Amino acid sequence: MYALPGRDLKDIPVIETERLKLRASRPEDFTSLFAMWQDEEYVRFIGNRKRSSDEVWSTLQRNIGAWALFGFGYLTIEDKQTGGFVGECGFMLSRRGEISPHLPLEPEAGWGIAPAYWGKGIVYEAMAAMIAWADEQDPEFPCHCIVEPGHSRSSRIAEKLGFTLKGPVPFGESDKIHVFVRRSALGK
Repeated sequence: MYALPGRDLKDIPVIETERLKLRASRPEDFTSLFAMWQDEEYVRFIGNRKRSSDEVWSTLQRNIGAWALFGFGYLTIEDKQTGGFVGECGFMLSRRGEISPHLPLEPEAGWGIAPAYWGKGIVYEAMAAMIAWADEQDPEFPCHCIVEPGHSRSSRIAEKLGFTLKGPVPFGESDKIHVFVRRSALGK
């Protein structure tokens, strides 16, 4: 299992780009995060299912706790100009037993932003900053990401970020998922 040294809450990085501030999630982000997970357009390519308040609350806790456990995690994306909630992005360790063959226990990149911010290059800007941060921590930082087939925007973002499509793999009993790798045990 891949991990960096764990971090205290005060040591979670703040990463700034021209338009964005990526920072540790906070309990007060819950309302905006929950609203994003209730948007039908947003969930369309993420299981096509709205999330309960408990699932979103658990996600918020995971976003914070992963930093202590693994030394990396998700950050909340904030609009630098307005201070408004944009979304979240980063890396997590997932145990996706429904994917065959199983993915290695290494960082899985992920991102999600509120539909009001779609089409503005926000995801690429945020994830390019996250990847640069990860590469500063470990020049061989391994990671992969998964994208639902048909989600052409996320597939293009993954490729622009340097991920290579390894092909669709079985996901559950009848579905397939696209697995992209950057530096990963999958790519060896």
